[in-house]
Amino acid sequence: MVFSRTLKRAGSSALTVILMMVFSAAQAAPVTAKLDRSSAVVGETVTLILQTTDTDQSLDVDLSVLEADFDVLNRRSETQMSFVNGRQSASVRLVVTLEPKRAGQLEIPALKFPGATSSPLVLNVSAAPQLAPGEAEPVFIEVDIQPEGGPHYVLSQIGLTVRIFYQANLTEAAINPPAPDQATVRLLDEVPYQADRNGERYRVLERRYAIFPERSGTLTIPPMQLTGRLIERPSDRLWQPTVRGRRVRVESAPIALEISPRPAEYTGDYWLPARRIMLSQQISDNEDLHVGEPVTRTVILDAVGLEENMLEEPVWPQIPATRIYPDQPQGISRDDGEWVLGHKEFRYAVVPEEAGELVLPELRLNWWDTVSNQQRTAVLPEHRVNVLPSELNQSPSVMPLPPAVVSDVNQGYPDTMSAGRAIVWQVATGAFALLWLLTLFFYFRRGPRGADLAVTNEQVTPDEQALLKGLRRACQKGDASSARKDLSHWIRSYAPRNLRGSMRDFGSACGEQSLQTAIAELDVYGFAHDSPAGWKGDELWAAFKRWQNQQGARRPAKTTDRPDLYPD
Repeated sequence: MVFSRTLKRAGSSALTVILMMVFSAAQAAPVTAKLDRSSAVVGETVTLILQTTDTDQSLDVDLSVLEADFDVLNRRSETQMSFVNGRQSASVRLVVTLEPKRAGQLEIPALKFPGATSSPLVLNVSAAPQLAPGEAEPVFIEVDIQPEGGPHYVLSQIGLTVRIFYQANLTEAAINPPAPDQATVRLLDEVPYQADRNGERYRVLERRYAIFPERSGTLTIPPMQLTGRLIERPSDRLWQPTVRGRRVRVESAPIALEISPRPAEYTGDYWLPARRIMLSQQISDNEDLHVGEPVTRTVILDAVGLEENMLEEPVWPQIPATRIYPDQPQGISRDDGEWVLGHKEFRYAVVPEEAGELVLPELRLNWWDTVSNQQRTAVLPEHRVNVLPSELNQSPSVMPLPPAVVSDVNQGYPDTMSAGRAIVWQVATGAFALLWLLTLFFYFRRGPRGADLAVTNEQVTPDEQALLKGLRRACQKGDASSARKDLSHWIRSYAPRNLRGSMRDFGSACGEQSLQTAIAELDVYGFAHDSPAGWKGDELWAAFKRWQNQQGARRPAKTTDRPDLYPD
C-alpha cells in the first residue's frame, strides 16, 4: 500500500516537470526576422535583422545556410533598452550584412534558435544597371611598367605604377597589392592627386612598386582587384543621405613580362644589374704609419635599382707583407619614390709588416648597365701610405772607451822628473782603467736602470693609471677593440724604452709566453668594431699583470702605503 502511494507521488512529480517544460517553451519569446528592404541590385548590400525580447535568448546561429546566395560581410549583436509609461523593456538583436551573389528571387530560410525559429524571407534582386553610351566609369585602374620596352633582367628592378581613378562617392575602397610568383615586391611611394579622363574629374591614388624577379622566363603579374562601394543619394531624401550603396569590383589587366638571364658576354664575378653603380672610399687620417699600426680603408658601394642585400664585396688582390682584417659589412636600402637605392660599406683594417710604401690597391667592380644594356666597370683608385720602421728601440749600446793616450817612448821628460814619480803615474793610470772596467761589468750584470725598468705603482702617473684602468675594464667586458687601443697607447707611451713600438713587436720582445699569446689573439680580434664573443680578455689582463709583477721584482722592493693599481 505504501509502495503504491510512493509510485503515485513520483508519477505526479514527473508529470509536473513535463508540464512546466511545455509551458516554458510555450512562453519563450519568438525571434523575428526582417530585411531593411525587399529589393536590391546586384552589388548592393542588404541588412538582415534578427530580434527577440527575451534577453536570455541566444542568437548565436549558424549562417552557413545563406552562403549559397549571399556573401556574409558582417555580423554584430546589439541590446536595446527602453522605458514606456514607467515600464522597462529590453530586446536583443543580431544584425547581419549580406550581399547578393546573383539576380533573381533569393530566399532567406527559417533560422533555428534554442526554443524558437524565425520566419523565412524573400529578397528580389535585379541585375546591375549598364553604363549609358558615353557615360564614364566611376572607378577604373591604370597600370604602367618601367622600363616600358624592356629588356628586363633577372634580379634587376622593374618599376610598376598603379593608378586608381575614382569619383568622390566611392567609399570602403581596398585594392590588393601585386603578387607575382618568383619575385619580391617593395612598395616605394603612394601619391594622391586629381586628374581628368574623358571629360570627367577623378581623384587618383598612385602607388609605385619595385619588383625584383628571381628567375628568368615569363613573369606574370596577376590582376589587381579593387573593391568599394558607390554611395547613392535617393532623390526623395535629399537632406538625408543613406549609407547604402552599390558595391563595385574592378580589376587591372594581367601583365606578362619576359625576364632575360645574365648575358653571356658579362664577365663580372657577381651579377650586378643596375641603372647606376658608384664606388668611393674613406681612408683614416694616418698619413705616416709605423710597422704594425693599422690604417682603415672603407669602401662604399652605392647602386640605383638594387637593394643592399644584392651588393657584393669587391675582390682585393694579394698585398705582400700585409695583414687585412675585414669588418662586418653595413648596408641599408632606401628609395627616391621611383627607384631603390642600395648603400653598403665594407671596412678593412690594413696592417703593414714592413717599412716602406703601403699601396692600398685599385679595386674594380664589373656591373651591367640596364639603361644602356652593356657591361661597365666601376674603379676605385689606389691609395699610398708611407710606413715608417717600428718604434721598438734596440738595447742601449755600450759607451765606447775614450782613446788611450799613448806616449812617445822617445819623448823627453823634464830633467826634474824622477824615476819614482814616473812609476806612481803609471800605477794611477792602471788603477783608473781597472775601476772603469769594473763599472761596466756591474752595469751589464744589473741590467738597464731608470726609465728602462717596468713602471711600478709608485711611478705611475695619473694619465697612465687611467689608461691601465681602461685596459682592465675592456678586458673584463670582452671589448677587444678598446683593449687593443688602450694597450697600443700604453706600449707607445709607458712601456720600457727598449720595448716600445707596435703591439706585435712588444709581444715578441716581452719575454712572457702567455702575454705574447694573449696579444696575438687580441691582434686578430681587435680590429672588429663589434668585438666577437669568443675573445677572452681576462687571459690578456692576467698575463699582463704577471709580466708587470715580474718586471717589478727585478728592482729593490720599496715600502709604500699606496693601494694596488690593479685590484682583482
